[in-house]
Amino acid sequence: MLKGINKQIIEIKCTDNECFDKILLFVNSDKSHLPPEILRKNAVEIASIITGEQRPYENRKYNPAMLTFTLMGAAVLVMLLIALCM
Repeated sequence: MLKGINKQIIEIKCTDNECFDKILLFVNSDKSHLPPEILRKNAVEIASIITGEQRPYENRKYNPAMLTFTLMGAAVLVMLLIALCM
């Protein structure tokens, strides 16, 4: 049941889904002041969870453990190259 008449609604059209045409998201009245970019980002995240699709690459968060292992591997490679040059 909706409380009030003036709710902000975000509509996401699901053209790739054979069962559903669109997703309607009702923005909380206390969050309607947020910038459209933040609302859109949250809407895309929710839609990707519902549809099972992955988010676009630019929205993915970096995994600190993977970054650490990558940097450690690069450091070992540099050390090996220095050792070979001596």
